[in-house]
Amino acid sequence: MKILHCLSTREFAGTERHVAELTAIQARSHEVTLLLESCTTDFRTGGDITPHIDPAVRVVRADWRGYLGCLARLMQAGSFDVVHTHLGHASIRAGGLKKAGIGGRMPVIGTLHNVYRGRSYGAHDGLICIARWQQDSLPKRWANRNALISNWTVPCAKTEQEGPALRRKFRRHHGIPQDAFVICAMGRLVPEKRFDLLLQAWKQAGLAAEAYLVLIGDGPERACLERGHTVQDRVIFAGYRGDAPAVFAAFDGFVLPSGREPFGLVLLEAMAAGLPVCATAAGGVLDILEHDPASLVTPNDVEALSAGLKRLRQQPRRVWDLSSYDLAEQARKTEQFYQRFL
Repeated sequence: MKILHCLSTREFAGTERHVAELTAIQARSHEVTLLLESCTTDFRTGGDITPHIDPAVRVVRADWRGYLGCLARLMQAGSFDVVHTHLGHASIRAGGLKKAGIGGRMPVIGTLHNVYRGRSYGAHDGLICIARWQQDSLPKRWANRNALISNWTVPCAKTEQEGPALRRKFRRHHGIPQDAFVICAMGRLVPEKRFDLLLQAWKQAGLAAEAYLVLIGDGPERACLERGHTVQDRVIFAGYRGDAPAVFAAFDGFVLPSGREPFGLVLLEAMAAGLPVCATAAGGVLDILEHDPASLVTPNDVEALSAGLKRLRQQPRRVWDLSSYDLAEQARKTEQFYQRFL
């Protein structure tokens, strides 16, 4: 099968990791092309999908203005069996071309990495949802043209092989005692991730005397979040890390305070690293932790999050059953979904 993936982005977060891993496994048995923008680097963090793309994947690049024209030429050539879009910008363009008759009967499939918007996906043939809440939000006309195929987690060999050394190095760099209990939160420092609420809950929980809180990530809210915290609070802003999820080896617990979370890939990665977790009951998190409600807290509730942090402090490392989040199985389901439209 000849597959064209379309992604227009300038960062490296959950969606970009999803695309890099899906195209890599598909390239083992199919001809895979990935259309990207000329520049894919986040100037604030340095995050970039480029180093994560498998060499077997053919990469085509176009600048922002030329993206539509490049996509049109690729679709017009008619050499692909399916077009698979990710995120709004690429999806709007592919859908518009499909509506204009470019590419003929070639199916256009989209993965919803966030909320459904008719403008972005109205002309698509099929939609892949990564969480149940997305399926529930789809208009009725999509009833027979969607599939639930969740994200996945990939075992991190670096964590297993180099975990102890990475743990020592990270803690030494940030002045954290090797035997301290360290809770981690990871993500873009933006309002919907509710790191502001987490910092309130951390103070209210009174854990600074016996534990540390490390925030991994960067974004527009960083300066505001950093203000008002002293050394005594034991809150460390570690910035963006390009070695996630391996860096989870440095921590003893993970917290996800988001007010809304389309899927929660970072939560899945923390669980794969064996960390006990505390997460807000929002979006895709409800799917991931449906069999472990004790790890869930009410979203946007500082009292609930504070209590969750206290419980997290008492939890040991654990082995989670993540068998339903296998990359090979999700890739197989994706290819089966393609076949429905061929």
